[in-house]
Amino acid sequence: MSEVITLSVAQTEEFCMEVLAQAGVPHGEALVCTQSLLDASLRGVDSHGVAMLPTYIERIRSGQIVPGKELLIRQEGPATALCDGQQGLGPVLACAAMDLALALARQCGVGAVSLVDCNYVGALAFYAVRPARQGMLGLCAANSTPRVAPQGGRQGLHGTNPIAYAAPTEGGEPLVFDAATGHAAARVKQALEEGRSIAPNIALDREGRPTTDAAAALAGVLLPVGGALGYGLGLLVDLLCGGLAGGPCGRDVPPVTELKQPYGCGFFALVLDPARFGGVEHFAERCAFLADSARAIPPAAGVDQVRAPGDRARQLQAQRQQQGIPFDRQRWQVVLDKLAGLGMEVGGWRR
Repeated sequence: MSEVITLSVAQTEEFCMEVLAQAGVPHGEALVCTQSLLDASLRGVDSHGVAMLPTYIERIRSGQIVPGKELLIRQEGPATALCDGQQGLGPVLACAAMDLALALARQCGVGAVSLVDCNYVGALAFYAVRPARQGMLGLCAANSTPRVAPQGGRQGLHGTNPIAYAAPTEGGEPLVFDAATGHAAARVKQALEEGRSIAPNIALDREGRPTTDAAAALAGVLLPVGGALGYGLGLLVDLLCGGLAGGPCGRDVPPVTELKQPYGCGFFALVLDPARFGGVEHFAERCAFLADSARAIPPAAGVDQVRAPGDRARQLQAQRQQQGIPFDRQRWQVVLDKLAGLGMEVGGWRR
């Protein structure tokens, strides 16, 4: 087993901010991007956390991501907005889109925002919890490069296309669900960098055969999570993020590896104000009731306890905030080597 190194939360934040500053990202945008990466790492979503920093730097260097771009509202109705990200920094744009949906929901009870010409936004829970912490239900989705095959297929049709929601609970932390509809390429890449195999039923190789070899999986195609379920939800994400906005969806989304052109992915944000339905307090009580009911279910054989969505991530977050964020030493060196290859000065961060 590879050795593990640990960085404190403060060290990890300093590392991200330092690298983003070297790439010319304005301080405020660098802070939002850092918070997004740090949130994923703290919650245990390591494949979408700090290890993704080289991806941002690579795309900034290529011109695919253009720091300093603001959300441009192309069209706005009483409860809806169509926005253009102008190839800006994904986390900054996604936060702005979610906050706009929140503002619309305050006015109308519902706010829906579709964002085109966005960029990679990372793990979605970071955005979904923003309205939940203000007593509202938040939902968001993002589409991506079509590397996931339809059920029964051997070529990509849609992206990993994550979807997330968060809801307030009475007297507790929000109920948070965040999952990709297709198996994530980032996790396969993480397995490759750490020199381990992937689980079965995640990917097919070039010939359309099931594989547990991470390199063969990256050269082949990913599978939808849960078969028909992931397939259907993956298409829904494309409709929300691309179809509604008249932007790229499905096989129209450009390959993420083509760094000389805009990525073309989209983001969708939906916020509902419980005050316009059964009431804020009642909704929070019902959410808490569902979460507590889940936790009260007797666990099945081989399971220690039943958790509500977000429980495991929250427990890990509390642990890592105290003990630091662990990194596989081999993968940490890969991250630093990639950044160094992109012209970043990271010598002081080698462990």
